[in-house]
Amino acid sequence: MKRIGITLRTCQALGYQEVRDGLARDWYRFLQQMDWGWNWVLLPNLGAQSVAYAQAQHIEGLILSGGEDVGSDPLRDESELALLKYAIMQRLPVLGVCRGMQLIQRFSGGGLAVAGGAHHMATRHTVSLCRDLSWHGVNEESYREVNSYHANRISLPLPTGLQALAIDAEGYCEAFLHQNMKLAGIMWHPEREALGHEFDRQLCRWLFQ
Repeated sequence: MKRIGITLRTCQALGYQEVRDGLARDWYRFLQQMDWGWNWVLLPNLGAQSVAYAQAQHIEGLILSGGEDVGSDPLRDESELALLKYAIMQRLPVLGVCRGMQLIQRFSGGGLAVAGGAHHMATRHTVSLCRDLSWHGVNEESYREVNSYHANRISLPLPTGLQALAIDAEGYCEAFLHQNMKLAGIMWHPEREALGHEFDRQLCRWLFQ
């Protein structure tokens, strides 16, 4: 089992004039459902120093968690971009969740459709899976329902190296894989499901085990 680092979002503590790093407790439940033991590490936003911290923690995989939009917190952007570059250079497996997927898209040279996606906030919708994942050990499905908490969306075609895994009814990309490394992005939040979806569990096992 690989030692997985997971990034933290920016939080403002109610009643205190200080910025904090945090992670939804839903993540702890999801990680426990994966039955990986305690082989995961919380990665604070330290800017470029995040890489040295991750190295000291001996991480072997990276989860870029969700939260505020890319560009809203320069320190978090710097931290996660440094970690993503490091993971790619070291060929470490990476999962980007919502904001994390958008960060990978931007890092890869792609853009975001920032208008017209408000109806995707705090709702559920269906996506169609457009790749055969049986060779990854992930059972193939044609359609599945996912949660949705994002307004920014990712248009096709994707940047070089990325391949669409799931699209929504309007043709926007909801998940992708890298062609040559264990790197994936999903726009839904697997940790927010009371019981993790089997597809998400299998995708994470393929990435990190």
